[in-house]
Amino acid sequence: MQCMSLSNNFPQSDRKNEVSQQHLAGTLTLPRFHPPPIFFLLLPPAPGIHFPHSTSKAPSPTSMELAMGAIGSVLPRLAELLKEEYKLQKGVKNDVESLSRELAAMHIALERVAKVPREMVELDVKLWASNVRELSYAIEDAIDAFVVRVAEGSNLVDPINQGFFKRILRKTSDLIRKGKARREIAEGICDIKELADEVAELRARYKFDAAAAATTPATATVDPRILALYKDITELVGIEEARDELIGMLSRPADDDQLNIVSVVGFGGLGKTTLAKVVYDKLRGQFDCAAFVSVGQNPDLKKVLTDMIYDLDRQRYISIHNSRMDERLLINELRDFVQNKRYIIIIDDIWDEKLWEYIKCAFYRNKLCSRIITTTRKVTVSKACCSHDDAIYRMKPLSDDASKRLFYKRIFKHDNGCPPELEQVSIGILKKCAGMPLAIITIASLLANKQVQTRDQWHDVFNSIGRGLTKEPKVEDMTKILSFSYYDLPCHLKTCLLYLSIFPEDFIISRDHLVRMWIAEGVVQKTTNQKDDVLVELGENYFYELINRSMIQPWDENDFMYYKDGYDNAIISCRVHDMVLDLILSLSNEENFVTILDQERGASSLSKAHRISLRDCNVVHTIPEATVPKVRFLSLLRADVHMTPAITMFPILRVLDLYNCHFEESYHLKHLGNLFHLRYLRLHCGCITKLPNEIGNLQFLQTLDVHRSLSIKELPPAIYQLRRLMFLYFHENISLSDRIGELTSLLELSPVDVFRRTSSIDVNGDSFSLLKALGNLTELRDLTIQVWSSEVSSIGRILGEVLCNLHKLRRLILQGVHRIVHLDSLPEFLDLPQHIHVLGIKPMYFFTVLPVWFNSPIDLPYLSFLDLSICDMRQEHVEKLGRLPALQVLWIQINRESEWLVIGAGAFPSLTDCTFIQYCGLVFQPGAMPKVRKLEFKINVVDSEDINFDVGLGNLASIEEVTIDLLCEDAVEWEVEEVENVLRHVADIHPKHPTLEMRRSDEDKMVLDDEEEQQSEDPMEDSDMEENRAPDSMASESS
Repeated sequence: MQCMSLSNNFPQSDRKNEVSQQHLAGTLTLPRFHPPPIFFLLLPPAPGIHFPHSTSKAPSPTSMELAMGAIGSVLPRLAELLKEEYKLQKGVKNDVESLSRELAAMHIALERVAKVPREMVELDVKLWASNVRELSYAIEDAIDAFVVRVAEGSNLVDPINQGFFKRILRKTSDLIRKGKARREIAEGICDIKELADEVAELRARYKFDAAAAATTPATATVDPRILALYKDITELVGIEEARDELIGMLSRPADDDQLNIVSVVGFGGLGKTTLAKVVYDKLRGQFDCAAFVSVGQNPDLKKVLTDMIYDLDRQRYISIHNSRMDERLLINELRDFVQNKRYIIIIDDIWDEKLWEYIKCAFYRNKLCSRIITTTRKVTVSKACCSHDDAIYRMKPLSDDASKRLFYKRIFKHDNGCPPELEQVSIGILKKCAGMPLAIITIASLLANKQVQTRDQWHDVFNSIGRGLTKEPKVEDMTKILSFSYYDLPCHLKTCLLYLSIFPEDFIISRDHLVRMWIAEGVVQKTTNQKDDVLVELGENYFYELINRSMIQPWDENDFMYYKDGYDNAIISCRVHDMVLDLILSLSNEENFVTILDQERGASSLSKAHRISLRDCNVVHTIPEATVPKVRFLSLLRADVHMTPAITMFPILRVLDLYNCHFEESYHLKHLGNLFHLRYLRLHCGCITKLPNEIGNLQFLQTLDVHRSLSIKELPPAIYQLRRLMFLYFHENISLSDRIGELTSLLELSPVDVFRRTSSIDVNGDSFSLLKALGNLTELRDLTIQVWSSEVSSIGRILGEVLCNLHKLRRLILQGVHRIVHLDSLPEFLDLPQHIHVLGIKPMYFFTVLPVWFNSPIDLPYLSFLDLSICDMRQEHVEKLGRLPALQVLWIQINRESEWLVIGAGAFPSLTDCTFIQYCGLVFQPGAMPKVRKLEFKINVVDSEDINFDVGLGNLASIEEVTIDLLCEDAVEWEVEEVENVLRHVADIHPKHPTLEMRRSDEDKMVLDDEEEQQSEDPMEDSDMEENRAPDSMASESS
């Protein structure tokens, strides 16, 4: 087949030279496979765009994206084209296979380049990589448009509503349309292949692979972290508490071999190296020998070992760096030297678990109470270094007071405060620094260099933090330190991280929102034979890996560190430190990843933008259609939109996210159905009142989220045509049809009230039709069923039949009703899926005794969360639950008083959070609940004498937080106080010093002891006695 060019800008004979020149100029014109004509979505349209004045510059010609562009997702998409369903001609298939091979080679070359810090990459390599990125986007757009054209016909209108002849005409039209689409994709693939060959030729001509391989970050510049090793102790502020805590951890008794290893973990700039050096300097005199060695990202094991040996005895090993000993001999030499010595060694900045396995071979376990400290940014590395979690010290930010003292001391040479006119802005700056010593020192040094301290100067610095706009040498040093973590990321995680640039500073970012966007843009990839549910698991693993690598911070509203799902104890939200966000924004801007439009940043040109984030500003006019041909991602966050961008001008849009925006009254979604490429749609805006029925045209939609659009009262019937929909979220006032069973790709679904249906349902009088329809959703991972009906008593059998079909279910929550309902019959009809992770059967649902599901813990190997209500809890029930191998969170409600329950040694091996609601006395034997950190239960004061009051809290090795409700009925005051004192003493002497909260209940039912009762019965007699004693007392005083 003859290749046909889609570009008519120059003659074919001159094309190669022209294209090559364009490659080197960074302005390659790529072919575009055009989808069907797109109409305006948002009415009324208006020309022109006006943003506030911008100080940011348009991306320069040297901007490039080392985060791989779309090349990672293009390779599997090309493989998809070869499937029989697309019926490509043989010659086209050969072109696709050839193109795949060439792109795979480019991918490998890009991965090499991406490992090198941006300032060390040659300009020609940058330009080549930028063109590969643009090529990958063009290929993906072409494939998408072809797939849309092939699928466009029969899916656009619900066939149920069509007559016979209309269906025949549509089928004939589809055949013609698909044939034309195949011809167009053949031409497009041929043209793209030619350009890919030319890009590959440039790589060979300029030897980019060799250039990338020769460029190593290890020798280019001096590592600015070296300054942390030579700080004067007088310069340090707020380190005393961390120093003492770390020394305390080192002082704890170790195992029999007495080698205690403690790992310090935290993200860059928190002061790990500084803390380790301070502890090292304080303790080294207590040991026979000591060493402090830095490892780094590109370590030479031989150099690490020789540095360690030299530090241990510099006189003896003065020539060790000239030695020809290999790694094995060096390890043997080191072991021989420390064999009979008490040593302390600091292994600073270790990044790799495998390297640690080699290093630790050198440490002779001689039972002389030696100590080792490691520092790392990775949680997994810190765990590998230690034998147990208790030996991990997690770096904490500086307190507000210490932050102020450090900040003012750096600027004003004292820590007594600052001039009144600068106080407010200094508080804002410190808030952005969020206790990171490196950030505080960097910004303070920047301000200290100003000859005159003015409020405007300080405000300029304040406004630049977290926006990627700060360009000062000291700031660049800080950015370089933080960037080490970025360049250590694999390529797919680099791309994932850059997505965080769409969020403003201090924004709490939902894990699920982030992962669904990654999936929509193809960042998360599965293999050909894997199901869609694997995408969720992979995406969540990417999220957790970014946390593990200290690039993002898990978030909790209460302790400002992490936020855990109440059902599965997983981290579901995060935030980005402003200084890390500054780095991400800088990388995103340089690599043309996200274009940000807000009150301070406009855009002189959007022609190269692939993603637009418009936030916290007024959009007065519409973006001109001609300026946004490549945009695949559009996010509007807290925008006040008077004349909105005509969203359908974005023909290849994959992600549309409208969050907390205000639109004018005429705003509607009439032509939403024309965004054929859309994968992700989130509408969290109160002004949106209705979804158009044309939404059924979005045959590639994966996520639909309207759960905060409370003005939407119902979902249109066309929703049930979205056969690729995987995630459907809506608010509780929206009813479902039993056609929900047609969405067989669904993985997650908002809580479903199975007795609340749309008016078109229940034509056969079957009140369980919606519940039964859920049984068709065989891919479902997450299901919450709400029942607010008196018919709940008959739900057991139906629910059992439904759930037996949901073999992939991982999370099942049953909630609702206003009265107690016994579910003892449910286990008769339902076998829990073996892969169930979360089981929550909420009050008011009760089982009389523990269900038979738990008789064999081996049948529930993955159950990590259990919320259950039982009328009668017995010792054998506790023992069965205690054998669940993966159980991490247990919330259990007991409806009547039960005997004291004994938690034996080894019971609940994985439990970290345990709550016994209502009365239940617990006794913990040594070795019970070895990992539990949080515990809440009730005890009866009157019965507590039987177990010596303390209930065995001292046997819980990992406990950090205890809440105890003291049932005071029939107890006297001194008994309650005695129990409180004993429990308080146990907490005080516990090695972990857990926080203890004790709450009294039924104090009004307490009784008086004999003496108090006697006094209360005869108050007059006591009064007479006092009066009789008074004269004697007075006489005594006068005498």
